[in-house]
Parts: sequence; C-alpha cells; structure tokens
Amino acid sequence: MNELRKGREVHRFPGYLTVYAALTLTVMISLCLALTEGVRRHTIAFETECVMDIGLDSVLAEYHRVLLERYGLLMVDASYGTDYPSYHITEGHLANYLTRNLSCEDCGILPFLYRDLLAMELKDVQILKVALATDDGGRVFQRRAAECMRGRMGLEAAEKLLEWMETVEGYGLLEEDIEARMDRVSAELQEYEDADRQLGEEEWIRIEIPDPTEAVQALRREGILKWVVEDVSQLSEAATGTDRYISGRSARGEINHGNYPQEEPPGLTDNILLLEYFLNYAGRYGKTREDSLLQYQVEYLLGGNGADIVNLRHTANVLCGIREAANVVYLLQDEGKRAQVEAAAAVLAGVVAQPELQPVFETAMILAWAYLESLHDVKTLLAGGRVELLKKESDWHYSLTGIWAPQREAAPEKGAGLSYEDYLRILLYVQPPELLTMRFMDLMEMDIRRTPGNSCFRMDGCIDRLEAEAVVQSGYGCNVTIRREKAY
Repeated sequence: MNELRKGREVHRFPGYLTVYAALTLTVMISLCLALTEGVRRHTIAFETECVMDIGLDSVLAEYHRVLLERYGLLMVDASYGTDYPSYHITEGHLANYLTRNLSCEDCGILPFLYRDLLAMELKDVQILKVALATDDGGRVFQRRAAECMRGRMGLEAAEKLLEWMETVEGYGLLEEDIEARMDRVSAELQEYEDADRQLGEEEWIRIEIPDPTEAVQALRREGILKWVVEDVSQLSEAATGTDRYISGRSARGEINHGNYPQEEPPGLTDNILLLEYFLNYAGRYGKTREDSLLQYQVEYLLGGNGADIVNLRHTANVLCGIREAANVVYLLQDEGKRAQVEAAAAVLAGVVAQPELQPVFETAMILAWAYLESLHDVKTLLAGGRVELLKKESDWHYSLTGIWAPQREAAPEKGAGLSYEDYLRILLYVQPPELLTMRFMDLMEMDIRRTPGNSCFRMDGCIDRLEAEAVVQSGYGCNVTIRREKAY
C-alpha cells in the first residue's frame, strides 16, 4: 500500500475557482437585478401609456348617442344626463377607467399563482384642456359639421352655388329694396294729387292721380303668406322662447368655454359644406321633421324668431325681395314689355294732363308689375316648383293689366330653374356663419331635450377633444407622470 501510495502522483489545486465564481456571480446578480429593475420601470412607463390611451378612448367612447344618431356628430356630453355639465364628472370617469385598468383584481389567473410585479395605482388625474362645440363662436362645431358632409357633397353643387351668387351679387338682387322704391313712387304721386291745380285767375281744381301700385300695395298690407300659401290655416303654429337656448345664453354671457387655442375660421369650402349640413339635418317648409319642436327650422336660421309662422313670413318676404329685383332687371331688358309700360304711362300722363309724370308712371308700373310677378314666383317655390334667377319671356306669368286687379290663382306647375331649397342656399350663404351656427345649435338643444334623459342637454357641455394628465405610482418606488391628448 505504501508502495502504491508512493507510486501515485498526488495533485493539489489552489482555491482560485471559488473566488472567481463568487466575484462573477456578484457582478451577474447585480446586472440581472439592474436589468430587472430597468425592465420593471420601462414596463411601468409603457403600461401607464397604454392605460392612459385606453382610459381616454373609453371616455370618448361615451359619446352622446342621440347627437350621433340625429346629427352625425361624435361628442361627449359632460353633464352625463345631469342638470349641468361638469368636467369633474369627466375626470371621475377617466379616473375610474385608469384605476380599473391598473388593477389586477380582475386577473383571470388564480391569485396564488400570480404576483403583481408592478404594483401600480393611480395617484392623481386632471383634465387640463377641453374643446367645446360652442368655442370661438361655434368654430369647433363648424369644423365637425363640415367634416361630416365632406365626401357626401360633390364639387358640382358648390360650383352651382357660386355661379348663382355671381348672378345675385352682379345684379345686386339682395341689395335693392324694391318695396321701398315703390313706397317712394307712391308718395310722389300722392304729392301731385294733393296739390291744387289752378285753371284760371280764381278757379282751382284737385286732379286725381292714379297710382299703378295701389292694388299691389293692398296685397302687401294683407301679408304675403295669404297670397303665396294655399291654405294659411295649415301652417305650423309651433312657437317657443329662445332665451334658454344657446344663442340666448351666449348673448347673456352664460355659456361654458374651453381652453384650447382659438380655431382657424372656416374657408370657403368649409362654409359651403356647413350650409349643406344645415339643409341636410334641419327641417323646412315642405320638408319638415316630425320629431322637431319647430317645423320650419331652416327658416328659423334666417329669421331667428321662436315662432314658425313668423320665420316663414320673414323668409317669404326676403325671397319676394330677391324675385322683385330680378324681375325689375328682366322688365328693363325686355323691349316688348318696356314698350307696353311706356305706352300705358303716356296714356295716364295724358289723362291727368301732367306730361312730366310719365317717367314716374313708368317706374310705378315696372315696380308693381315686378312685385306681382314675384308673388307668383314665391308661391311657385313654396308649392315645390322652380323659378329661374333671371327669367326669359317664356317664364313670365302676369300681363301688365294684372297690376290693376291682381287675381289669386292655384299652385303653379313645377317649371324649371332653382327650387325653394336652392334659394335657401343663397339666403344662408350671405348670412354670418357664427349667427347660423348658434341658431342651429338652438335647434339641436330644442330637439335633443325632447328625448328621454336629455331634458337639460347643453351644446356648451359637449366635448370635442381633451387633454389630461395622470400620475401613476408603483409600490416599488417608481412614479410616472403622463400627459395625453385625444380627439374624435
């Protein structure tokens, strides 16, 4: 045995491997722990971003359903069916969504098999900015309404409207007050009639001067609706006070305001799209909406009165003014009709022995004739017919003798030219967009308040976009502050 031991070679190794392993493991463990903490922090930041995006998306998913179904707009009603809109309610909804998405209580894995390595919870959340539909005179609403109509309306419709406006503005059809001119002519003729005429040194006589506008002036005093509507008794009698709606509250300075930077004013294309939106989502005479408070809604945009019949009368009078001016233009250009007027005026001037009155008689006849024809035009439009902006001889209806004894007639045939809706486009185009927008939002509040659960609906509580900030803390000593903006 001793020999065998002596014959063996005994190798002895020093202990450097143990020291190397200890040093290496220390570095590796430190690196792994650092990497684990880095991963934890980055995961906390990433999950905070995801949860914030989900929370804001969830808030915007609470859009007002009636507003979408009836008007095609996605907005959040900050009142949530309560009496008054409050952004604190929206903050509470956002906080609820963030808290639930940060929590692991709903995790499907059994608690004893799962450990929360992030331990995240919401510390604070605030809504920093909101954009409301009514901000900047309704520009937020205007932008959304234009986007709603973009793609539905072709360029051809816009080109037609601009072509019509060139004619209207070129001939000054909206600037000329023909009825005021007719009043001045009547007053001038009355002055001649009131003056005593001397026949000799001591003999005087009063000469009766015929007024060609007398018959049509009587029609004006009766009211235009009696002439242009078949049955006045069938007109809507709906009426409401407008003070409690957005335009009235805005005039009193009682509306909410967002705090986003001011919106850019809409361009020409957006303005035309906005008009199409109004015509598409508002009722009017001949095309009413059964579930609306006011039946003549487009006419309300033009008149702004709380009574349907007042707004219709206002619109009919404005249309009559346009048609009067257009008909005067036609009469002055038509040589045949101008010759008839000159001949009749010469006869009247000869009868009263006042040759200097011939130009006055001519003007009076032209204005009366144009007014009578304009009544026929408006009646045609309200009956669903069409009337050209500038008439041709074949489009003319009344003869010159009609101005002395106007006759009421049945609703005319359809004809060719512009429809009632086309003329409404022209009238809307020349109105300030801010005024039309506020009045349309009046209509929105009127009708939405008639639906269940929306009795206190307000357009100045409708959120279009918002910016929020949240602070999330972790049980592992990490806090994350995040700010996000979301919009439809």
